[in-house]
Amino acid sequence: MHGIVHKSLKEYVVERADDDTWDTIVEQSNFEPKLYLPVTHYDDGEIDAVLGELSSMATQDRDAIERDFGRTLASELLSTFNAHLRRDWEFAELLTSLAAVSNDVNGATEEASLPTISCTRESDAAIVTYDTHRDQQYCGLAHGILEGLATAYGTDATVTKTACVDDGAGECTFRVDLE
Repeated sequence: MHGIVHKSLKEYVVERADDDTWDTIVEQSNFEPKLYLPVTHYDDGEIDAVLGELSSMATQDRDAIERDFGRTLASELLSTFNAHLRRDWEFAELLTSLAAVSNDVNGATEEASLPTISCTRESDAAIVTYDTHRDQQYCGLAHGILEGLATAYGTDATVTKTACVDDGAGECTFRVDLE
């Protein structure tokens, strides 16, 4: 997975808890502590281990933690991949361009392996589908990222998960009601 996710997850944990909590999670997860670089790729297993440890330590389930983390990750993704975005896009335009942005990033970054994302527009909403080739689908993370993008764009859009691979669907689907 892209290093920006690993780096941001560490910052998320430290910001909400402290460095000692991060160190405990790393120790219990049985991986070597490291400095995460945003432009490097790291093993998905580390993200899974951290999220698993967080959910065992917290009162929230993993999906809720993923979603909360996704909200904070969205601004980091916008910053990291801003060269692939148009500055004049409104939020709805960003959503309808997600597939093209994802393809652009995948083509520009040799090791990138972003999920498959698509978006269709309705009169007052956008329907975003998300599917990943990874063992873990990260549906909560995708949900939170969409909410975080709405916040970053200053819109009061409401994001609702309407289908999920965890419930047997072929892909996760989100309805983004646009204000």
